[in-house]
Amino acid sequence: MKLNGIRAFIQAKGATTPRTKEGYKKLNLETLSVSARPFINIVELQNGLANAADLVTKATYQMEVAINKHIQDVLLNAAATWQAPYYASGSGVVKANFDPLVLFWLRMGGAAIFGDIVELNKLSQLTGFAANTTTQQFAGSIIEETNRNAYIGTYLSAQVVRLENPLMDDGTDNFLFDAKKLFVIPTMIDPGMRPLKVVFEGDVFSTENTNINDLSWEIRLDQYFNAAIAKGDRPYLSMYADTSVG
Repeated sequence: MKLNGIRAFIQAKGATTPRTKEGYKKLNLETLSVSARPFINIVELQNGLANAADLVTKATYQMEVAINKHIQDVLLNAAATWQAPYYASGSGVVKANFDPLVLFWLRMGGAAIFGDIVELNKLSQLTGFAANTTTQQFAGSIIEETNRNAYIGTYLSAQVVRLENPLMDDGTDNFLFDAKKLFVIPTMIDPGMRPLKVVFEGDVFSTENTNINDLSWEIRLDQYFNAAIAKGDRPYLSMYADTSVG
């Protein structure tokens, strides 16, 4: 990843200025394998009761889910150890805790807020102003936008982006992404300075086989990948954790 190492100095005319160089940080990352091994009875395959292409499509999707879950875990585990203004938490989206994360990155020119719709919906509640000691008022446009989309598209001038959050499809009602986290990302920096790095080693490859004993056809799909956090002078990313239940 890139490290911002270029500096400027004020000095007397003709004086020799110190040299500075843009830096890079490298890390060796051992890849992991994500695999799927679906099988089907060959008679069902020949009779058209099953479709090999459909089987591969479903297996590939489940591999993508597993990859994204691993990437998320790497990011969440790292971000939970950061300090303000790169990490904050509260019961619900607490304005006094969340706003400093957004304002910090807005100073650099722009920011975007990413999260599950459940958390994004709570941002609307932070846009009101106190008319008196007992009443809070909201702009009509905010009310209409929240009613139409369930969240507002802009908060403190930062773009609000909804993350699609599919079910894990593992027999539970669990969603893929942690619905209780919000991420604030600076938009005016070199993307190469962002801390989350994902690497893929080659493409998806497959091996298939027909078992003569049980008349099953199977295919194994593999993809080598991994994710890591490479933090330079700062993570160039902030995470907010909603600690409320439900």
